[in-house]
Parts: sequence; structure tokens; C-alpha cells
Amino acid sequence: MIHEIAPHVLDNQFKIQDPKLDDYCLIYNGNKTLLKKSGEGHALPTIAEVLAISGKTIADFEGHYLFCIDNCGYFLQHVAEDFTAPEGYEFVGNRSFRTMSPLERLGSATAAHLAHWESLNKFCGKCGNVTIRGDKERSIICPKCGNTIYPRISPVVIVAVRNGDKLLMAHNIDNPNPRLFLISGFVEIGESLEQAAHREVMEEAGVKIKNLKYFGSQPWPFSDSLIAGWTAELDGDDTIHRQEAELSEAKWVKREDIPPYETDVSISCCLIENFRNK
Repeated sequence: MIHEIAPHVLDNQFKIQDPKLDDYCLIYNGNKTLLKKSGEGHALPTIAEVLAISGKTIADFEGHYLFCIDNCGYFLQHVAEDFTAPEGYEFVGNRSFRTMSPLERLGSATAAHLAHWESLNKFCGKCGNVTIRGDKERSIICPKCGNTIYPRISPVVIVAVRNGDKLLMAHNIDNPNPRLFLISGFVEIGESLEQAAHREVMEEAGVKIKNLKYFGSQPWPFSDSLIAGWTAELDGDDTIHRQEAELSEAKWVKREDIPPYETDVSISCCLIENFRNK
């Protein structure tokens, strides 16, 4: 999964750290990230490359430290939405991170998660004053009223529902990947993870589940989320009533008809492979 990068180590402890030329810099325009074109894909630029773009020295670097992987720091620099991408670079959405190497993928996506959070909290939601970054912990603070905002992490559940030798698989309307995955959704206020799993399966597929068991979790910075994965069994009638507003397809798929799924990024693929290989 995306966070499994051993023997490399993500150190996300909050601290103030000076940049090095070979550290990475994520440039964020409030919606997308500036990446350099690299063959058929993209790569996150180093601070040296960002300085070359701007014609500045490291003493004038405007970004701030986020975290490091091994000894390589990841920094963030916000720019205006009308900032023009220089030649050899382009602003891209989060899905472009998925084609990167495991280290760059995790670093870029996590940095973009923090960049998105910062961009949404330039002003205090309580009094409207301009906010500042905290200097003692990862937070955004209103210097006028003291309101403190922490990074947004939205809980999500994803469920692999078994019906004998068949797995409930679905395709979300908003997913450009045509492959079938699993039922998932955000946890609502006032409900547990378990309650959310039952509700999401019923809402999206119209079936009941039983024997819900925790499988594992993973960060999912592409939607500012933490995903909790579950396995479950069908409880009763297997007739699917697809939620047309959310899903373009939902069906029971036999184990032998499920193709292999890559497990290096998402817990959804890990759950599918866990079923397929039994």
C-alpha cells in the first residue's frame, strides 16, 4: 500500500528545518501541483530546480518544511492560481502521483494533502482574520482570536463483501479507472466505522452484511482521508440495488473471473487480492 515504503522511513514529526538544494519542493496553486515532465510521466522538482526557475538563491527560498523521507526533506511553496508553469513543467492533479516511484508517490501525495489543507485555511473560520502557521506543532492559528486548526483527515470505510465464491465489486461514477473495485464511502458524524460499513454497503448496493471483520488501514492523501478496510459476508438476499447516483456498475464477480490487482498503492486492491487468492 502507499505508506509501505520500508526500509525507507517517513518522519512526519513537526519541526522547523532549513532547506537543502537536493530536497524536494511541492509548488501548489490552490488546486494543483507543479511537476516537471519526465519521460512519459512526472517528477517532483528539487529545491535547486525551483530556484533555477525563479532565478533566486536558497537564501530567498519561500517554502516551508513539511516532513522528510530518510534524509530528504519535502518543502511546500504556495503560488497564485494564475502562476504560469515554466517550460518543461505543468500543473497536474493528484492522480499523476500514482505513476511515480513509491517514495516520490508517498511524498508528493502527502505534501499535496497538507498543501490543500493550508490553502483552505488562509482565513479564520471563526472571526475571518488572516491566519498564520503554528511554530510549535502542525497547525494553523488565528493570531486574533486564537482559533487553532489541525490537518483535515476524513475517515473512510471500504468493504470486501463475500457471497460464497463471489465478491461484490463496483465502479464509482467519478473514477476514471474503468476497473471494478469495492464499496467505500466517508464515515458520517455520529456513527462508528462498523456502522458506516453496514450503511455504505446498503446505500450503494442494497444488500445487508454480517461477520464484519477489520482488515487494515492506510492513509489516502488523494482525498485527505484515512481508509479502514473490512471484510464481510452477505446476509440474506443477494439482489443488488445499485445506487445510480454513485455507481455506474455493481455486481457479484466469481473468484476465478477476477484478474490480478496491483497491491502497492491501495487497500482496495489488497482486499481484492486477499479474496482472489483464497
